[in-house]
Amino acid sequence: MKTTAIILAGGKSSRMGTNKALLTLNGKTVIEGIAESLEKTADELLIVTNTPDDYKFLHLPMTEDKWKGMGPLAGIEAGLSASKTEHNLIVACDMPFISVDLGTYLLSCLEDYQAAVPEISGRLHPLFAAYRKDVKGAVTKALDENQLRIRHFLHSIHVKIVKNDLLESLGLPDEEIYFFNMNDRNEYEKAFTMSKRIGSEIDEVFSGENS
Repeated sequence: MKTTAIILAGGKSSRMGTNKALLTLNGKTVIEGIAESLEKTADELLIVTNTPDDYKFLHLPMTEDKWKGMGPLAGIEAGLSASKTEHNLIVACDMPFISVDLGTYLLSCLEDYQAAVPEISGRLHPLFAAYRKDVKGAVTKALDENQLRIRHFLHSIHVKIVKNDLLESLGLPDEEIYFFNMNDRNEYEKAFTMSKRIGSEIDEVFSGENS
């Protein structure tokens, strides 16, 4: 079954002071790195944004929030409305270290569940999670009732909560780095340091293979 990865890029980045999706890590913008990772796990990519001119350089299909100013739940609604596939992976634009393997697994859970959401160290991560298109009605209902917390919406659908121990048993990554998101300058600086370390580790692997 075909799948779509939906990148939510509709936030105002008020705490960062600039568009966090366009900040640079390892020589490319954060959203470019996310898109490159998602190309490995989904058939289609889609960006939800209220500033489409900012992302024309990606040459990807885009859609806008219909429910303006109502946060990430509105982004999920817009993405699911525009998606052409039943199975969808939602990813926030400020999560530079997402796991391709975990994304693939979450999408596979949609055969039996309406959504699959990781819970790492007791914290839910609904913005790196998989959703079937048929939950759109429940999302719209939550928006119409001004119930904007995604956790509230999840109570109304058939959701699989994917916890650390399950990921460990499947050999999938459960490290918090994969769910790291950048909200302010301090977190961006931390991400910059982390990306340098990850880049060095990758270089060491390739140099070892070529020696």
